Amino acid sequence: MTDGVVADFTTDVIPDTGRYDEPVRGRVLMNRKQVVIVTADDRTTFAIDDVFDLAYGSAPDGMRRFFEDTVTVAYESVGQKRVALIEGADDVVERFMDLLFKGVLNGTTVTVKHPARIGGRVTDESFRRASLYIAPTEVRFKSENPLAITVSSVSHFERVEREVRGTSRPLLSVRHVDAGDTVTTEVGLTSDRKMNVLGRYLRTEYSQLKEELADVSLSEEEIEVLVGLYSGATEGNLAGMLGVDASRVTYLLNSLVEKGLLEESSGGMALSATGTLAVGEHIEDVNL
Repeated sequence: MTDGVVADFTTDVIPDTGRYDEPVRGRVLMNRKQVVIVTADDRTTFAIDDVFDLAYGSAPDGMRRFFEDTVTVAYESVGQKRVALIEGADDVVERFMDLLFKGVLNGTTVTVKHPARIGGRVTDESFRRASLYIAPTEVRFKSENPLAITVSSVSHFERVEREVRGTSRPLLSVRHVDAGDTVTTEVGLTSDRKMNVLGRYLRTEYSQLKEELADVSLSEEEIEVLVGLYSGATEGNLAGMLGVDASRVTYLLNSLVEKGLLEESSGGMALSATGTLAVGEHIEDVNL
């Protein structure tokens, strides 16, 4: 591999499940155009543009006796579909997966209709062109009217068929919360491959946030603080809202920061991605 290497690490790999029966030690390298997996006896190369699926988590059936967590990369080579497995119980490998998602998706030209729905009401918004980019816990659409969808605010997404400029096209329909409203954004990609990878990105990021939230226990007061901040309350309003004194609010805020649900910003406390997801999980249980 030549210049521009963005990932280079060694781990257990199965470069091609069609040719390898069990993992071997291998070196994984990636630049902006391709991934190379080098073992003692072989060298497997595939272009990032040939990746059509990417997943992080449990290994496929039949391989779980070898791996705990894996990055599974499905790609095409000489007209055939191949699958590579890369041992994933490592922050370096998670970063590789993030870079591969970005390599496949970043800069893709898409058409976006936002909001296509507000609640159950269909809007008269039209589709506009934008450039797609993946950011930490967000999908961003750069255009004259930029848009960002926070993954933790997504409650549902599916592939649908819609008419765009007189032609029926497949779209990714994403239901999420935006400025306190439940809205639906529709995204059109000309590549089925990239649409599949974008859907996988949303599913992977959401699943990871759910796992993080599952390890966090919250008191009723902490949930009320999160929902209050999400609903626009200031730190100064929280004491009266909860019926407690200011020192108790400070304690609760510090506790939520330690649990990774709040982050300190220039404007005060802000919900983290996991904190936003926690609100979605509990908002119906709170009557503020």
